[in-house]
Amino acid sequence: MFLDDIKLPDMCYAAFVRSLYPHAKITRIHVDEAMAIPGAVGIVTPDEVVPFVNPIRPAAPGSSDFARPYDRFPLPPGKVSFVGEPILVVAAETPHIAEDMVDAITIEYEPIPALTGVDESLAPGAPVIHEGMSDNVLFYREFGEGDVDKAFQQADVFLDKTFNFPRQTAVPLETRGIISSYDRAQDRTTIWTSTRMPHTALASFSAVLGVPENALRVISPDVGGEFGIKATGYPEAISLAILSKKIERPVKWAEDRMENLLACAQAHEQRVHVSVAAANNGKILGIRSEVLVDQGAHALGPTSAGLEPMTTGQSIIGCYRIENYLCQASNILTNKCPGGAYRGVGTVQGIFVIERIMDMLAQTLDLDPAEVRNQNFIQSEDMPYNTAGGRLYDSGDYPGSLDKLLALSDYEQLRELQKDARSNGELFGIGIACFVEHTSTGSQDYIKRGVQGLPAFDSATIKVDPRGNVTVGISARSTGQSHDRVFGALVAQTLGVPFETIRIVEGDTDATPFGSGTGVSRSAVSSGGAIRRAANDIKSKTLELARFFLEGEEGELDIIDGEIFVVSDPTRRVSFPRVAAAAYDASREISLPDNIERGLQITRTFDPPHQVFGNGAHLAVVRINPETGLVEIEKYFVVEDCGTILDHGIVDSQVIGGVAMGIGNALYEELKYDNDGQFITGSLMDYLIPTSLDIPEIQTLHTETPSPFTEGGVKGVGEAGTVGAYSAVANAVADALIPLNVDLTEPPVGPDRVWRLINSSGNN
Repeated sequence: MFLDDIKLPDMCYAAFVRSLYPHAKITRIHVDEAMAIPGAVGIVTPDEVVPFVNPIRPAAPGSSDFARPYDRFPLPPGKVSFVGEPILVVAAETPHIAEDMVDAITIEYEPIPALTGVDESLAPGAPVIHEGMSDNVLFYREFGEGDVDKAFQQADVFLDKTFNFPRQTAVPLETRGIISSYDRAQDRTTIWTSTRMPHTALASFSAVLGVPENALRVISPDVGGEFGIKATGYPEAISLAILSKKIERPVKWAEDRMENLLACAQAHEQRVHVSVAAANNGKILGIRSEVLVDQGAHALGPTSAGLEPMTTGQSIIGCYRIENYLCQASNILTNKCPGGAYRGVGTVQGIFVIERIMDMLAQTLDLDPAEVRNQNFIQSEDMPYNTAGGRLYDSGDYPGSLDKLLALSDYEQLRELQKDARSNGELFGIGIACFVEHTSTGSQDYIKRGVQGLPAFDSATIKVDPRGNVTVGISARSTGQSHDRVFGALVAQTLGVPFETIRIVEGDTDATPFGSGTGVSRSAVSSGGAIRRAANDIKSKTLELARFFLEGEEGELDIIDGEIFVVSDPTRRVSFPRVAAAAYDASREISLPDNIERGLQITRTFDPPHQVFGNGAHLAVVRINPETGLVEIEKYFVVEDCGTILDHGIVDSQVIGGVAMGIGNALYEELKYDNDGQFITGSLMDYLIPTSLDIPEIQTLHTETPSPFTEGGVKGVGEAGTVGAYSAVANAVADALIPLNVDLTEPPVGPDRVWRLINSSGNN
């Protein structure tokens, strides 16, 4: 039941009037003609919103030591800052009438010069995008450890490279959607929204609307794909809440694909410059880096100002012992769609940089790429390991992952095949990528990054009814990770009851406990940790209650398949439902003493004490058509380590799906704006994503290095496939082009760029 499947009584339909300009003052809005259309229901303009809401503060004073605060309103008061920014919202009896109303509204603009890139935004005299800021720098932080200057003095080899990354977006099968319904009798608004973070969304809506949280309810129905972009920082939900209260009817907005590409979160656009000092054996001695992120016009949510620059800067160290490191990380406002989270945000760029550097060093020193990596790996006996980028790696065997990958792929044989192919003039490439990926950020890691007051725990409430059925309410929301299957099995295993008796409830703030929600590959760690704690508490109480049925037995008890038994004498047993009934005074067999608390219900939380780090190694084999630049991926291999695996089938699917997305990021996907700030990739004919024909067979091998910081040793895995594929495919393409002596520092590395590189080499 996806959001657009929901139909409420007397519901009408919304559409947004969006800015045609990237940067302009709004001088006048004409709505009379739209309201005269038969079937028109209502309109909300900025004048009806701004006086009655609190501003959205993506970087509020005190929330971050490094981000610059400014005020944003759900509908802009007097000025727009990107093409596609919502200006006003209309409601009509049908979606088509709503679109007619949008077409009938006229807005008069006074254009302001658009800033279409970080250089323009940083130029002296550039217009400042947001009132109250002195310039367009949203975030800046310098960090690192060691003596970088000394490292460069001792080095034999130097590399100086600039990497440019394209703007991309997630393209979920289901786009965003919102339904808002105001109940006058209760003075309460219910908002259905396709979000991964219902409780965080509720808190955000409450703060902006200026109403108590108990005057709101947020429901997240089934989510048809998300990949990071369905978080909480969008203004459309606030506008619909105001609209539904004004017209006293439920109102629905379902985003179309063009809106999704135009105005949903975009990500990944960065310029990263690195200077690398290394020894003749390939050992990296030090790195200086500068990360410049094109944020677009707004930060989405309390973390996004520093999300990409900090994550990229910290990720450049990768799996390697780089003890001398300095990073300058900036986030710059421009007149483009706002940037937000998208699968592997920041990590894909940081890992791309260090993995290209590894291959570039290998080529410079005439060494095998695997040998250079082995010269630099952090060793498993060094764990936990503090990096010079400020991270604490919990566990992992990085050399072991690469060794397993080389064996899985028969690496030596692939290199022999490459020699034969090159002797025939063929462009045949082998790309390795080793990665480490942060997952499950908790409050302590946010504080270290300068973000204060951000809840980063998740919760689980487990309730057993008098018949022994188990309901598990969790704060997270599944966006395709199969929470019901994975968490149902976790509860069954921990509590010792049949899977069929368990029901997972999520996505409703009235029915689930407060928590951060899904994101940062955290569900197995944070929600899973809370579930384990709650299930163990329920189990402990159940075992104590069972002793009343077992004549006060003092020996060890356990539960398997819904039967509680004495470990030393399994014939002495009582069923789980019988004990559950007694907990509610519903048993005719026993009466509990007055000092026993009735019921079987517990809520527990888990806040990861540290980020935990999955790791792995990918290898791609590609062949390039020199006439067209077409890249064909012939083979693909993955070794993945996400700590203790809860469900092998789901983990395998997560990795394979992530690889498919990473292949699309690496080869095809690029959102583009023209020099005037107009968006020019507004359809899937322009923004290319991979089809099933572009994805090869993917051979996977999973290893398990448990984390010492989590319940059960689990780590996240949701983004790992994408992180590894982005770099492995690019390295394979670069390896294929080595005979042409071209420098590959800019994805996507698909037919267009490859064809241009081939022709620029003079070897076409």
